Amino acid sequence: MDLPFLGDRKLFEQLPQAALLLDLQGEVLAANRQACRLLQTDEQDLLGRHADEATGFSVLDGSCPLEEVLQQGREGQRLEVEGQGGALPLVVELTPLFGDDGQCLALLESFREAPVIQEMSSRLQRKQASLQAEMERSRALVNSIADGIYTVDTSMRITAFSRSLERITGYAEEEVLGACCRDVLQSSACDTDCPLRWTLENEKPIQNCRVTIAGPNGVSVPAFISSDLLRDPDGQISGCIGIVRDRSEVEKLKQRLGDSPAFSDFVGKSKVMVERFELACNVAATDSTVLIQGESGTGKEIMARTIHYRSERRTQPFIRVNCAALTDSLLESELFGHDKGAFTGAIRDKPGRFELAEGGTLFLDEIGDTSIALQAKLLRALQEREFERVGGVKTIKADVRVIAATNKALLKEVAAGNFREDLYYRLCVVPLHLPPLRERKEDIPLLIEAFIQKFNARGERIAEVSTRAMALLMAYDWPGNVRELENAIEHAYVTSTTGRVERCFLPTALQGRVSTFDGQDGGDLGEEAEGLRQVLERCRWQKNTAAQELGISRTTLWRRMKDAGLV
Repeated sequence: MDLPFLGDRKLFEQLPQAALLLDLQGEVLAANRQACRLLQTDEQDLLGRHADEATGFSVLDGSCPLEEVLQQGREGQRLEVEGQGGALPLVVELTPLFGDDGQCLALLESFREAPVIQEMSSRLQRKQASLQAEMERSRALVNSIADGIYTVDTSMRITAFSRSLERITGYAEEEVLGACCRDVLQSSACDTDCPLRWTLENEKPIQNCRVTIAGPNGVSVPAFISSDLLRDPDGQISGCIGIVRDRSEVEKLKQRLGDSPAFSDFVGKSKVMVERFELACNVAATDSTVLIQGESGTGKEIMARTIHYRSERRTQPFIRVNCAALTDSLLESELFGHDKGAFTGAIRDKPGRFELAEGGTLFLDEIGDTSIALQAKLLRALQEREFERVGGVKTIKADVRVIAATNKALLKEVAAGNFREDLYYRLCVVPLHLPPLRERKEDIPLLIEAFIQKFNARGERIAEVSTRAMALLMAYDWPGNVRELENAIEHAYVTSTTGRVERCFLPTALQGRVSTFDGQDGGDLGEEAEGLRQVLERCRWQKNTAAQELGISRTTLWRRMKDAGLV
């Protein structure tokens, strides 16, 4: 069947959308099967009817699209309408059809269901709602974290500010958005070593940079700041994120507990140290007097504090007296106190350390440096649990546990007549000897790792220890013991420019004492290979153990073994 203006009916039926052929008055001349299916009728019911009546939606009323198409000439028109009582959203297109002479003879009205477009719009809206909900969840998550979180752009201007950081700083987010972060945080590192600026410049994160920031009412807040980069979808750097961890409570707790240590402050897995830990645990459960002996720098005071804070007296004071730092007269007054008028300058009563330590622990450091006369008074205080103040007549009872420490061999001092034998045995109820570092060298790598972690808390600088540096540290005798080792690692932390502890960054005095090394940092591979081989032999070539001793990863150990020709 031929159609006016369209020719073969097949072409009309093959149109992908529903279509009506209209004359210039808008009456239906033909309808394809898609149109009949969409309008739920047959073609005969549509023929001769106006399009608005036939379709159920008006496109020919008022400012008639048909007239606009006829006036525009060769341009068609596309619009969205609602049909059949608003139940069927449609996209309608009116296209003029021209004869050979260029005159418009009819119009082709095609329409298709709009649900596809509506679904796309609905899907986009759902996606936007989902993204908004995700942003709200992320914000709620960030705000639930105790650490303060903020972000800055590449100009160091704040773009986000979490609720926890509002609490830490006293600023609300709306007050600081767009402000320069240094004006808000006023950190002690802002002008010299800002972790966020360093991260933006070097494109590397910073962990736990120790700073103080301005808190509410001008009160300084101790904190750690960590930083990392932010990137846009194209991978370009768009800013930086800062994480602020408030250390106020930790510092207050430390101050309240007097920087009390736990056994975690002692680093070591050597047999001799494990035995000392077990003994300390046992004696902490009693009130017995303890005599801690060991060389300087072995941790005698830390051990005394540990015993106290693991005992039943841990909630009471821990009082320390350095017996070597005071003259006899001053030390007696310091220990037992004095009454007003006891001597020139004694303008009021002053309690002594025994009174201040009531219910707690009194730590007598360097007890071997006291005089014989003072030792007699100490003996009475220990035996009778009572004393008198200098210049006083009232006897004061003392519920105090005594822990003494010395770096001297007290038995030799007793034999030489420099220390009272009866006081020695009164103090040495439980003797606890801390070995020098040279007698537990297997603990050196663990100590080094602990010190690196401690110093890196100020700002990440050291990642590992070179093999040659570790070999030197293991060969040294450490006359200053753990204290000297800590100082050496801090020296390397400060001076290192390579992110490693290397021989050239260790104190020169330390290197000069090791006869097996020449003190130069440019030795040949044979020297490094020999040091590595010695460590491996000591560990029976167990790579995990050797890597732990050297303070490096197993992968790094394998690479160095390969470079040294040991594999």
